[in-house]
Amino acid sequence: MKAVMLDTDILSEFLRGNPSVTANVERYLLEFRYLNLSIITYYEILNGLCTKTPGSNLEDLKTLSP
Repeated sequence: MKAVMLDTDILSEFLRGNPSVTANVERYLLEFRYLNLSIITYYEILNGLCTKTPGSNLEDLKTLSP
C-alpha cells in the first residue's frame, strides 16, 4: 500500500462512520500508524463541525491532531 493524503470528502466520510471508508482507514493505519491531512482539509472539517453541527465529532477530529 502507498502512503496517501486524505482529502476532505474521505475524512468526512470516515468521521461519519461510513463502513467501507472506515475499513480502508483501519487497514491503512495498521501499515502507516497515522493519517496524512493537509492543513486545508483539517480546517475545512473543523469549520464544518463548528458551524453546521456544533460538537458533533469534534472530539474525533481532536484525536487526529498531533
